[in-house]
Amino acid sequence: MALETLEQRLTDLSFDTPDAGRISARVLSLVQKPRRRAFPRWLALGVATLLVAGGVLYFVPAADAGLADAPIAGDLLRDAGLTGAGTQVTSVGAVASSSGFRLQLIGAYADSTRTVLLLRANPAVQWLGVPGNDIQLTDQFGRSYNWQSGQTDSRTGQAIVQFEALAWPDALTGARITVKVAAVERACLANAFCSSPLPDGPVVKGSWVLPATLGVDEGTALALPAAAQLGAARFQFTSVRSSTATIGIDIQVTGVTFDDLGQMIPDGGKGTAVFTIDLFSPTGDVANTSFSMGEGLQGPIIQFLAYRSGPGEYRLHISYRGSSVDRILTVP
Repeated sequence: MALETLEQRLTDLSFDTPDAGRISARVLSLVQKPRRRAFPRWLALGVATLLVAGGVLYFVPAADAGLADAPIAGDLLRDAGLTGAGTQVTSVGAVASSSGFRLQLIGAYADSTRTVLLLRANPAVQWLGVPGNDIQLTDQFGRSYNWQSGQTDSRTGQAIVQFEALAWPDALTGARITVKVAAVERACLANAFCSSPLPDGPVVKGSWVLPATLGVDEGTALALPAAAQLGAARFQFTSVRSSTATIGIDIQVTGVTFDDLGQMIPDGGKGTAVFTIDLFSPTGDVANTSFSMGEGLQGPIIQFLAYRSGPGEYRLHISYRGSSVDRILTVP
């Protein structure tokens, strides 16, 4: 082969020129990347389980609340309307001392209608909190609950304080509550129940903080009784619930006003109420505890609360201006 011919053939050959960017990308892709440290799968699952459990304990505090036999005197449970609650009363035992007084949160109970605290003071006091500085109840979300009622035995130092029902989601999951007392009234020694304000003892200021974790006693929805017509007033039942300790009844009233139901008939004394509502237990005893009445868009709304002493048939008696009606509630 002649040299000229070979040279000419080499000159005529064509080659594809590689793209420099593609070559750089390929080279960089072959560089070994640092390897991440791999955790065993069982360890990852364990960590996830702990995180979930921690969330449950915070957002569902009832999960670590032990409902047990609370060391609470029977008369205190009876006065609080908790004789039927059994082991649903949470034994707490939290203690706080301040200004020479020791307060103990013995137990707590909550259902869809109320939250009840059982306390003991040593030395005994006439009252926990004072007007304008009442005992306070908050939950883990910082929400405050309204005080409803209470009583104190200055002989024993035992006290019962009732608040409104826990709000959502506490009502479903339970709550991590905090009880705060900023003042107490010294007890008089002459008798068990002193007048208020205390004439012979000063208010003692301090700081008592009592935490507790409690579950909610889930109520059972009962069959709604038939509506009742008494004169111009129609009583329509909108909710009836029963827990192990409480019976709650909501009633929508139409045909009359809030003022109509609140009227009194003169009788030479305090007067006779034109409207009454009572619940009788299966043994015939009055099971009432309280009822509240407010003005709704359609008329008065009644929220009635009674203590449940056990299963059986309870008789609800409603009267208005000389007419009356009974409704039977079958409570499991």
